[in-house]
Amino acid sequence: MGASLPAGGWRPSPEGPPFVVFALPRSRTAWLAQFLSFGPWMCGHEQLRHCRSLDDVRSWLGQPYAGTCETIAAPFWRLLPHLAPHASAVVVRRPVADVVASLMRFGLFDEATLTAAMTRLDAKLCQIEARLPGVLSVAFADLGDEATCGRIFQHCLGEPMPHAWWEAAAPVNLQINLPHMMRQFIAHRPQLEKLAQLARHRIIANMRPTEREFDGVTFKAEPFSVFCRDAAPLIREHCAITGRKPELDFNTGFFQLLDDVGVLQTMIARINGRPFGYLMTIVGPSLEGPEVTEATHTAFYASPAVPGLGMRILRAANDALRERGADRIIMRAGVAGDGPRLGTMYRRVGGERFGEVFKLELEA
Repeated sequence: MGASLPAGGWRPSPEGPPFVVFALPRSRTAWLAQFLSFGPWMCGHEQLRHCRSLDDVRSWLGQPYAGTCETIAAPFWRLLPHLAPHASAVVVRRPVADVVASLMRFGLFDEATLTAAMTRLDAKLCQIEARLPGVLSVAFADLGDEATCGRIFQHCLGEPMPHAWWEAAAPVNLQINLPHMMRQFIAHRPQLEKLAQLARHRIIANMRPTEREFDGVTFKAEPFSVFCRDAAPLIREHCAITGRKPELDFNTGFFQLLDDVGVLQTMIARINGRPFGYLMTIVGPSLEGPEVTEATHTAFYASPAVPGLGMRILRAANDALRERGADRIIMRAGVAGDGPRLGTMYRRVGGERFGEVFKLELEA
């Protein structure tokens, strides 16, 4: 299949917005990539295997007249509206049993493991059909039908499919070299798994619920001395809820010293001037090297009188740290006084598990 059309005026959409075809393996995605590479359009096949960052994905989909057919991208469909807001999407459905039978002929897989993996992928295709606005879903068995392929062509490229193009494409049988592709996936598995982990965290970070608004609420990084002056009732409330004595929660002199040398950020949430929450963060060079600036969240409290305030303080503090040039934020959860929901909150802003914390009390 070439990229030129016998006489017959086809005019591409002037915008050329991107598209993604989601499918299980062995669903004619290689053929679709060639079929949808027409005129100025360039459709990749398994383009995700060449990506090492979300910026790589964004750059591919940021080109005019670009698309891709993917068989491993379905778990990350929630990122599509963020990476390419104007992208079109197509889902090709093929029964899992048929996909497994086709793949097993290569002698490369364990059938039970493969079936489980394909079932999970197929569930993601169901999600795309149900939740991604404007998606077009077609059956694999209908890819031999001119009308069905015409709908795909129109949906992705924005113009009617020329009959001459269908006549040229329909008889072509394209097959990838599956063992060769599997070797490529295996060779780059660490990089791809890192990208997948980053994508999962970005998806979690993007799942932000509707936030309640409060009249007069402010979020501001303030001097520690101002915090001590205004937040004493809030500190007592924090200590009472966590069952700790106030004098054990804050080494005031040391915190003031950190603030004096510029390595402490104290984010205070106020409503009508009254503090209702705070998050204190130590900022400085990482032990890994002076070129990395690391921020560690310490004392964190949001009054239960203001539901949803904790997440807003956390985001405000993280935004302020980003502006300060911090490269990494350490967010501890599960230590005394944290509260059981803190780990969940950190995951919702994109945090990932980073080791464990242990405490050893030394006896005299």
